[in-house]
Amino acid sequence: MEKDKTASETTCGILSFKPAWLQKYATSKHFLVVYGLLGTIQAMSFVYFISTLTTIERRFKITSRTTGLMLSGNEVSQIMLALVLSYYGGQRNRPRWIAWGVACSSISCFIVALPHFIFGPGEDALALTKEYLVHNKVNSQNETLTKEPICIPGARVPKCDQETFNVIPPLLIFISQFVLGVGTTLYFSLGQTYLDDNTKKRNTPKLLGFSLALRTMGPALGFLIGSMCLRVYIDPSLTPVIAHNDPRWLGAWWLGWLALGTVMMLFAFLISMFPKKLPTRQKNAQQLSGKENGALTLDTIDEKPIKVNENGTNNNVGDLTAKPKAVEAEHKELTELKDFPKALKKLLTNRLLMTNIWSGVFYVLGGSGYITYLTKYIEVQFHQSAANASIITGPAAILSMCLGFLVSGHVISKFKPGPKYLLGWNVIVGGFMVMGQLVSIFISCEDTAFQGYNPETSSMQFVNECNNNCSCETLKYSPVCHQATQVTFYSACHAGCRSSKSINAVTREYTNCSCVSTGLMYNSDVTPRINILGGGKYEYQVPEDNVVTSGTCASKCGHSFMLWIGIMCVLHALTSSGKIGNILVNYRAVSPEEKSFAQGMSLLMVSLFAFIPGPILFGMIIDSTCMIWDNSCGTKGNCKLYDKENFRFKINALGACITVLGVLLDSFVCYWGRNLNLYEEEEKVAISLPSEEIVTEKKEKP
Repeated sequence: MEKDKTASETTCGILSFKPAWLQKYATSKHFLVVYGLLGTIQAMSFVYFISTLTTIERRFKITSRTTGLMLSGNEVSQIMLALVLSYYGGQRNRPRWIAWGVACSSISCFIVALPHFIFGPGEDALALTKEYLVHNKVNSQNETLTKEPICIPGARVPKCDQETFNVIPPLLIFISQFVLGVGTTLYFSLGQTYLDDNTKKRNTPKLLGFSLALRTMGPALGFLIGSMCLRVYIDPSLTPVIAHNDPRWLGAWWLGWLALGTVMMLFAFLISMFPKKLPTRQKNAQQLSGKENGALTLDTIDEKPIKVNENGTNNNVGDLTAKPKAVEAEHKELTELKDFPKALKKLLTNRLLMTNIWSGVFYVLGGSGYITYLTKYIEVQFHQSAANASIITGPAAILSMCLGFLVSGHVISKFKPGPKYLLGWNVIVGGFMVMGQLVSIFISCEDTAFQGYNPETSSMQFVNECNNNCSCETLKYSPVCHQATQVTFYSACHAGCRSSKSINAVTREYTNCSCVSTGLMYNSDVTPRINILGGGKYEYQVPEDNVVTSGTCASKCGHSFMLWIGIMCVLHALTSSGKIGNILVNYRAVSPEEKSFAQGMSLLMVSLFAFIPGPILFGMIIDSTCMIWDNSCGTKGNCKLYDKENFRFKINALGACITVLGVLLDSFVCYWGRNLNLYEEEEKVAISLPSEEIVTEKKEKP
């Protein structure tokens, strides 16, 4: 009976489908490939959401603060379920539990795409298509003229937009993130410990590095898919009249979720096929009985129970009385929920474990500005479109992270650096992170001039003597550029333009622009020059032409952008190299049966104290730097233009201050974990002794 139960627990398949040809795949290597690729898909979904976030905000008129609340759904579910799922599922069929989690992740992908199918592309997006313009030209020529952003004195009547903020899309996205949190919890808390329990402990760093590298490739693909989808108009069946780098462009943000959800469901089926325990190779009989070459074997060291210190850490280095934990675990009953409070108290009083988790909390919290709002940061600071931000930044950052994981995993497995060196490296890496955030305060692209903005007072004044009779007040943000002076205007109406013509399918030219021909330019030694109307240091400049074109003026910032990308790549590689050390501390600071529970505790705390408050905190900070809000019927929508200097300083300065706390806690982890046993085999069956000790033993026997 016991033999049949063991065979059932180590057999590949699902339900009655367990063919013989499938059993050769029941190895740690095959599980690592499936688990790693699954991590790749999950990471793709996370980064795809980040890369399309600004498009979702513009489509549904969502503020950054509301975005933070939407994203908290993932963390809310982890807070509610992480401890219970990791505690209860850790002693059961972990691949099967992971599969259910992945199925939840698949469902979440379809939920997040629902707002598009319910509400469509939106009125703003439809108004920028050729089909819409042709329809209005045929049916209502006068209405089209009043909506066109040109100077038409007395022609416009303030009218409320029919489309205002709707709570349903943010609510659906929150629900999708909540469901996704179940899959994330089971993936991290059960998958990595399953690998650690089914491989030699000295190989764990290498396997972790490989699985993390595979998962890290997901963001690169996520950025790529995000870029491809965002280059497609939000309604692929329509023909847009603007280019994809126009700030009004809305890409097909919903398209990638359909593919990601389908692939995730496939991987849920694949990982469910793995057994509860991977079968082990049969050991040589000579190794399992008697003594050979001065080595004590299994039948000479299994007489006494293993010694575990008060915090659950195994310190039996070279202890000949240690009973193999793998053998002892075979006779333990499955964990019951009634023992949950006692197990929880044990983890909470584990000083080393809790300090290591708190350091991770502060690192994640300090980087939340980049983690959640990376695309927006690049758009604002380096004037890149959402699609370009995804395709340029993603591969560079991801390749550096993969390099960090693979190299560190290989080095740790091969050279087995001591705890004080491995954990001390994390302190050094944290110091580099702080320096990188401080340096980023001073890296940005040179601004082009913006009509109506006073850089000394950070105030905006768009209506002036040259456009006060143009009825521009009811127009939405539709920027145009005067190429000769590189000045961007809020709209063609604010530039005083009275006529327009189409240049091509995506570019429109506006002429007879009174504000351009008599514009007042800000005269300062500080670049960039800002166009202001009012008192101060100003001079009249009469351009050679009074023609503007649709879209913002391009900014020359290649060097600054590449420098920032280079710094980010170095930081990503360094932080990745320290990740494996942190994971090993979580595993080795507790007893083997508590590893999944410890991972669940880590997910809970990072979610509760970093992933939930982080996006909300940094979202509020970003909103506080907004200069132009999209207003519909008196309701504030998403931000159209930010004070980039204030934006950059607040994000990086606050992030650096929080990261310093993580560095400080890492130094305590290094000190308290300096004697931690990171690589010793729990299932060790033979310990070599000097030949003199063996002779002594023989003499003492009667």
